Amino acid sequence: MHTGRWFSVGEACRILGVSRTTLLAAEGAALLVPSRTPGGHRRYSAEQLERYLGVAVPDLPQPDPAPPEPGAVDATSAAVVRDAVRPLARTLDAECAGVYLLDGRRWQLAGTAGVPRWLVERLSAGTPPPEVRAVLHAAGPRLFVPAETGFPDGRSAGHGVAVRVRAPDRERGLLFLVSRPGRSPLPAELDVVEAAADVLGLLVAQLDQNAVLRGRLRSIAALCPPAAAPAPARGAG
Repeated sequence: MHTGRWFSVGEACRILGVSRTTLLAAEGAALLVPSRTPGGHRRYSAEQLERYLGVAVPDLPQPDPAPPEPGAVDATSAAVVRDAVRPLARTLDAECAGVYLLDGRRWQLAGTAGVPRWLVERLSAGTPPPEVRAVLHAAGPRLFVPAETGFPDGRSAGHGVAVRVRAPDRERGLLFLVSRPGRSPLPAELDVVEAAADVLGLLVAQLDQNAVLRGRLRSIAALCPPAAAPAPARGAG
């Protein structure tokens, strides 16, 4: 870790492999909290970027040694999922909602809406219960009772629904939603949740492909010598 090292917006984007829009979305979700220069420019600490990435940050932005493993949930995918699940929860007036993605080895909580921070930390450290994970083998939405399963919070008096997130190549994870107390999901709302899960599956699959391409482009760029600065024109003062 390079304590005291600060990065500009452009440097942070190159390190994280994300666009400026995604970086600012992560800031809006309080996943990154930049400092400001006297001129008002954002600066991100190495410690913040390391926590966000889960790996050490070098002194200078460097290309990845290899493209990400297919199926891995990177920072870009997580940010897009978070941005997608929140309007869905608002549209359905849900108590809370969230998405778990599979990276081939473990479940990862990729985005939530209406879930308090302390509960997000607890859910991130575990996996959905078997009653909810069983949706991966179901043809459609699967209902569950949060008070019985303890998921996402056993104190909830709402009704839960889980839908698998699937892309053409494989299962990508699951989308869960909990209705407000005293209100069961309507059939039309279940259709909306299922459609949203299908779109998320296609979106995550595309993001995976983009992440692999970004890694390859950075590797190619690392092999290319930097362009020489243009010589000044004759007579220029």
